[in-house]
Amino acid sequence: MTKENTTIGVIGLGVMGSSMARNLAKGGYRVLACSRTQSKAESLQADGIIPSSLRELASQCPVVVLSVTDGAAVEGVIFGENGIANQLQTNSLIIDTTTIAPSEAASVAARCAELGLRFLDAPVTGGDVGARNATLTIMCGGTAESFQAAQPVLQLLGKKIVHVGESGSGQMMKAVNQVAIGLGIVAMTEALLLAESRGLNPSMALDILQGGAAGSWALSNYAPRLLAGDLKPGFDAAHMLKDLKIALQAASGRCELPGLATTAALFEKLVATRSGVGNHALMEAYR
Repeated sequence: MTKENTTIGVIGLGVMGSSMARNLAKGGYRVLACSRTQSKAESLQADGIIPSSLRELASQCPVVVLSVTDGAAVEGVIFGENGIANQLQTNSLIIDTTTIAPSEAASVAARCAELGLRFLDAPVTGGDVGARNATLTIMCGGTAESFQAAQPVLQLLGKKIVHVGESGSGQMMKAVNQVAIGLGIVAMTEALLLAESRGLNPSMALDILQGGAAGSWALSNYAPRLLAGDLKPGFDAAHMLKDLKIALQAASGRCELPGLATTAALFEKLVATRSGVGNHALMEAYR
């Protein structure tokens, strides 16, 4: 697969998908893009990205990157009435960067194989900053052959690309990742809340925390937004809640994770009271 003769499709143009599409176009590929809100695709034309329908995209693209909302959306895009599986050529590769349950990814991969299609679950971490700068960490589940075939594409999207194992294992690793991120956001929130409640300067407290053993990705990337009053989502809190529920399901019957359960309950409270806010807005659930 060479850039000169390959057209790549990107389906789903939210915060992550739009940056992925731009980076693939910058990397030299011809990129067709499709979204439920087609104006999102049209807004990317200045970046060399071609708005397309699902049917047009599937008929022209041997490689398709998905960045949609959940497992139901993935199945609908691939196998629905107007799904791409009906138009893709045999041996086409679907790279799914959506976070879905490991069991969903394994099921989709099996159905794709029956149709002569390749499927790689490739959830990402690194947030909106990582998507823009192509520094994402990408956790892949699928055959070694599919992983190798996806390399030219994935290398334009991320910095650390790992083949975790069979189909579904990329999503299992993403669940593990989200546990660490979720609890990190709780730690950030409670530390800053305590500082605020005792009259400490929040910016000073953040500077001290970042400079010592308490330093974390959440403190470096989320806390400055929070202190500036910017609650806009780099990663929507509702998506984090969905991911945490996947992790709880993965842990069920295997291990007890009380910290995860508490974190999920806090995000549940946040999502019930605020919409369209990012992970770092968890402070609102406490207040």
